[in-house]
Amino acid sequence: MESNRKSLLAALHLPPGLDDEELSRSVSDLVSLAAAGVRNAKMTLRELVDAIRKYQGTEYLEPLIVLPVLLSCSDDYADGLVRMCGLSGSAKEIMIVVQEAIEELRWYYDDDDWEERGKPITASVQKFIGLIALWTAAIPRLKVGKRTPFQLAGPIVRDIGSLVPITAQDATKQERQLLIREVAGLVRALQLWASASASEDDLGQMKKSLRDLLDATIVACVSSIQASLSIREFERLFPRLVVKSALQKGWEDGQRAMAEVQDALAILGTLPELPDPRSTTGLIYLAHAEPAIPLPLAKLTQLYPLLADSLERNVATDETLFLLLRLLAQQNPQSDATEIPPDVADSLCTVLSVLASTHLDPFIRHLNLRLLSMVLSKVHQTVRLDLLLRLTTNEELPQMRSAAMGLLKEATLSALSSPDYSTEVNPFASPTLLRAFGPVLFKTSPPDFLTLRHTREELDRSLELPRIINCLSFYYVLLLRDRKNRTGVRDPDNIASVEGSLLRPLRRFLDQFVTMQGEPLMTVLSLQVNLERVDAAVTTIKGTSKIDNCGGA
Repeated sequence: MESNRKSLLAALHLPPGLDDEELSRSVSDLVSLAAAGVRNAKMTLRELVDAIRKYQGTEYLEPLIVLPVLLSCSDDYADGLVRMCGLSGSAKEIMIVVQEAIEELRWYYDDDDWEERGKPITASVQKFIGLIALWTAAIPRLKVGKRTPFQLAGPIVRDIGSLVPITAQDATKQERQLLIREVAGLVRALQLWASASASEDDLGQMKKSLRDLLDATIVACVSSIQASLSIREFERLFPRLVVKSALQKGWEDGQRAMAEVQDALAILGTLPELPDPRSTTGLIYLAHAEPAIPLPLAKLTQLYPLLADSLERNVATDETLFLLLRLLAQQNPQSDATEIPPDVADSLCTVLSVLASTHLDPFIRHLNLRLLSMVLSKVHQTVRLDLLLRLTTNEELPQMRSAAMGLLKEATLSALSSPDYSTEVNPFASPTLLRAFGPVLFKTSPPDFLTLRHTREELDRSLELPRIINCLSFYYVLLLRDRKNRTGVRDPDNIASVEGSLLRPLRRFLDQFVTMQGEPLMTVLSLQVNLERVDAAVTTIKGTSKIDNCGGA
């Protein structure tokens, strides 16, 4: 020990004859000057940390002097010294520092005039995170005395919980993830400390207070978790649809933060389970549970109000979409719950169609369209028809009117590939299909779209042209795949009707567009290609019909 003391004095460039009190004061002064950024400071924080750690000099750090300035310092080495003080300093003095720091932060955020006065606290987020780390380190050495653990620690837990939402507003993504981890560590430390001496009632109060703190932190920081749960699950379920991975850089950091939260929940004895969750935080915990909790489709009805609320408020979107993927991707023919109730499916399609049409992230739009497909595959066929009819005619979401054509194609091809001797007629493999969707498929919106004059810019921005392309694509596939004419698509009357309502006006429109100057638009070229394919298919069908008629004669 004496050799370490001499080495510390030498490393800090201090006189060798200092007693312990003088050495403690000198070390604290050096730390305070370096943390405050004084230009003529003799040593940097890095040099001080290295020397104090190497020569075991933490006993010479005076918490009441060094901690207030260290907590306001954003230097990474200041954080190291804070943790060193927490592990070795007086727990009573550290409690005083923590309480004073909390009061200062509360005053800082509660004062309405701070903007006019200028911010009196630098690095408020780092200070908040630092005081949580400091208290976590000191807790095992905290003496209860005459008060119960909850009486001693409960007020500070509540104060930290009240500061979390407003502090998180100023935090970066990395700081929020760190805040989650520090709060999880504090919850673990306090619960273990309280368990050693608290009564059952006192421990129950502490557990509730800690769970509230954890919940408040998760709600405040959920947008920064970004563990890419839904992306990873989607790419696992649909590898063939992945051209380039959409995984966010650094998603592992969010995963690690939530793993620490799961550890805290385990110590509290409140790990997520079904029939929970009852709140958005419970939904988040359920999504991040390891190992994953089984989610049968039958649980969708129970969880749906929370799932829909999260999507509508744009809160915990990644976690919510992940849970929907897990619920809807079930492949269990033995299960009794193979269909989604109509009211749940109706509401879910409304929410998902909005996200699929308007979300700024192209992956989220694609994922929600895939979820729509999964929902439609798990409802009764008559319900599926009604939902698709609504999606393909939704004037408020013109993007969905086009995208829903792909969903209609999926339903029709699935019906046509099933046996036609089923006891129940599938409307997607019957004349009902064209009766329901004919006015959608073979008429433009507005009806005179193809006869109106459009500028090149208007056509380039038009959402109707891509929709017509998808309609032609669907019509072409239906002509080819419905060889038994179960839908009546090959009937001469139906072919003539489509020719008059869509194909002939489309040819005139394309003829007029050829005369326009400049390079042809890609959408117009695609229209021409799809129209030519449809014409070829119709010609083939008419030729085959003539041969059959001649053979019959």
